[in-house]
Amino acid sequence: MARLGLISIQERIPPSFTSWIVDFNLDGRPARLSCVAVAEHGGVPHGLDNDVSLALIALYQDAGCPEDGTIVTTAYRILTAIGWDTSGHYYQALKESLERLATATFTASEAWRSGKRWTTVKFRYIDRLEYTSEDDRLGLSGQSVLKIRLAREIVDSIRDKYLKPLDLQLLTSLERPLTRALYRLLDAQRVLPDGGEVMQFRVNIVEWAKACKIVDQTPAKVRRTLEGAHVELVERGYLSEVRYEGRGAKQEIIYVFAKDTSLSEEALEAVALLARYGVARSVAYDLINIYGLDRINERLNRFEAILQAGYTPRNRAGFLVDVIRDDEGKYADPAGFVSHVHPSKRSAAGARKAGAVHRSEEPEQPAEFADWEGLDARGRAEKALKMLSFILGKGFPTAYYGALMDAFVAGTLDPLEVTKAAIKAQIERRMARFIEELMQMLGV
Repeated sequence: MARLGLISIQERIPPSFTSWIVDFNLDGRPARLSCVAVAEHGGVPHGLDNDVSLALIALYQDAGCPEDGTIVTTAYRILTAIGWDTSGHYYQALKESLERLATATFTASEAWRSGKRWTTVKFRYIDRLEYTSEDDRLGLSGQSVLKIRLAREIVDSIRDKYLKPLDLQLLTSLERPLTRALYRLLDAQRVLPDGGEVMQFRVNIVEWAKACKIVDQTPAKVRRTLEGAHVELVERGYLSEVRYEGRGAKQEIIYVFAKDTSLSEEALEAVALLARYGVARSVAYDLINIYGLDRINERLNRFEAILQAGYTPRNRAGFLVDVIRDDEGKYADPAGFVSHVHPSKRSAAGARKAGAVHRSEEPEQPAEFADWEGLDARGRAEKALKMLSFILGKGFPTAYYGALMDAFVAGTLDPLEVTKAAIKAQIERRMARFIEELMQMLGV
């Protein structure tokens, strides 16, 4: 998705810009990418829609990449995930963006990767959109609950690991939507098909304007459109240089990517290994700074041994980070794997695990609840909603999620207690009865 640049990087476009077609060569074969939208929703997806699309992918991954591509969240959660202000204006902007992503149709002709082949697909970014509203204008607010089903093509792409982790710390610090969109498009060019890193990217200015979905593709206008983003990416150290060669429509833009020299070669290798499993660079840097390379490498070996032993985590990146951070001995060495942890530390960890066996049979607080104490009321409500959407599944209508969120925020229902009750009902195989009772309690 990032390499194809489905969403125009321009912050503003005329509503009449309702379609585009880009022809290009892919592995020596002709390919075509097109988009058809409607003026009613502001033309083709553009500008801030890049932020929204990235937030939806992040929330989908955070939900454990459900097979049906459906996530349940709130408008407030999407805005905070993007880093937007939670004032009324941005709720309206979010609604407009979601409507564009739900109505614009993309066609990738011999340009969409499926398995080991390039195929032709037609899809909308959002396949289904449901939300609750508190006003007669059917707008979004902080209490609005959304159920969003991503396109099958996008879901399969994510689940098949066609992913390149983004530096979210850098991305969210960039000031302009256009700069953030250009960063995503450029970052997708940094990896070769064999996994090697590209340090310089050269492209014809008109072809790049097409890739960016810029409306006016005259070279002088393209240079003016991109100038501010180029300056910001150089100032932030992502690019070391941007230069132009040639004239008119034949000129080329040369992007020179900055090499990260703040870490040693060994540390950069560790970052690359972590990224292979989906850990973002900013997270990888933090882990290396906190725990050091010896621990990172030892825990990577343990993580890989656990996978080879047959365990399949729902979220590999999250599981790897938890293995690295674990100080309680939660993860035993698989058979045949010998950890390089100091013997005294291994003994202490073993003693803790042995002692746990002889504790009372009262179940431990699930790991999902470990960080609830530090959350405010809204944070607890959001956390509960995310877990409940996974537990309750399709049997719980969107309108009831809105009522549930209202009850959590008002304090008439306790998010933690409802979540625990749902988990218990799931274990005891009485989920249908639990959902019925919960719906009666909400009285929608």
